[in-house]
Formats: sequence, structure tokens, C-alpha cells
Amino acid sequence: MTKKTKHKSKLLIKETVNYDLAIPVSDRVAIQTVRLVASNFWQKPTTGVSNFEVHIDCTVKTEADKKNGGVLVFPTFKLNAFDPKRGKDKPDVYIEATFVLVYRAERIGKLKNENFQAFGNTNGVFNAWPYWREYVQNTVTRMGLPPLTIPVFRLTPAKKSAKPTKSVTKP
Repeated sequence: MTKKTKHKSKLLIKETVNYDLAIPVSDRVAIQTVRLVASNFWQKPTTGVSNFEVHIDCTVKTEADKKNGGVLVFPTFKLNAFDPKRGKDKPDVYIEATFVLVYRAERIGKLKNENFQAFGNTNGVFNAWPYWREYVQNTVTRMGLPPLTIPVFRLTPAKKSAKPTKSVTKP
């Protein structure tokens, strides 16, 4: 029998999100593959808590190969889980994973780097999210901890302002 866990979680995407810049790339790509390319995790030896406060950060690097028609998106997710009773000086559990998403692209020669980065920050993260959720679920189990299910990815509308805004979602 598995122990029921309760946890609060929050995702912070550190990159600027601009849907209008992402759309021209999104209209021209097809996803080819998703691969895990790097990972790191650890836990405090005394961890056994089932009521984590979870913080997830995501940074994204994007590369476009206009000559050969490809786009690579590298989202790096970092999870810090804290026992609410112990404070937030150092997490009880840390999990980090970088994925590469490979997209085939057509007619991207005139698009700018800003378009590709915006695409990576939106579609790239959205497409990698299920793989991240599965990786966390399996890693936590292998660490001998109670299940930790990462919620579904939720998009947050961008604020209407003259400046690009940071997007924060609350899964």
C-alpha cells in the first residue's frame, strides 16, 4: 500500500515568454524526438517526509539550424523539495534533468533568434513536461521516497504590457 502524499508546488519559468514570437516557429515544425541528455539528483539521508513543498525552475536554451531545417530545444528542469517543518535553507530532495527536443522545420530562414527562443520557452517546455513528470515520478520512487506526482502543465496568459513578462504557472 502506498502512502498518500500532499504537496504544494509552483513552477517558475525564468525565461521571457512571448506567444506572438513563438507562433511563426510553431506553425513550421514537427517534433522528431525527445531525449534525456543530463540529470542529477540527491536527497538528505534523513528524508522521509511525505508532505513536501515543491519548487520547480525551468530554463531553456534553443538552437536553430536554418540551413538544414532543424530546431533543438534544451529545457532544464530543477526541482527543490522542502520539508515545511525544516525551512528552506537547503532542500531535502533535489532533482535536475535536461532534455533535448529535436524538431524538423520548414521555411524558417527568415525567422529571428527571438522567434526560436520564444518557441522553446513555450512549445519546448510544454512538449517536455510529460517526460519531466515521468522522470520525477520514477526518480523519487527509486530514491525510496513516497510518490511525488508533478501536476499537469498549465499555461498562464501573458500580461499585456509594453515589456515582455516572466510567466509563472501554478501546477
